[in-house]
Amino acid sequence: MDKLAPGGRWYPTERDLGNPRDLRQTLKQVLDQHYALLDHVNSLEASQTTNGGASSPAAQGPSNTMLLGLRVAPVDVQTLADGAALKFSKKNGNFFFG
Repeated sequence: MDKLAPGGRWYPTERDLGNPRDLRQTLKQVLDQHYALLDHVNSLEASQTTNGGASSPAAQGPSNTMLLGLRVAPVDVQTLADGAALKFSKKNGNFFFG
């Protein structure tokens, strides 16, 4: 195996693919990395499902929109009037257009 390319990525060279034995070893290495990543993704998805998404909820669309890290309530742009101001609701802890 050669040195890693910039960014820490490895790409097989002609020497890694030169004969059937080397090709098999290179393909095994690539597939081992692929399956390890797939197992990791599956375990993350399983933990997200089992804990109800409490640790980091997935985006639910406009109901949890954030602008610059601030929560903003959804707004129907069809009914948004000219001159609408962005206001803060202390009760809900989010911004809204009103």
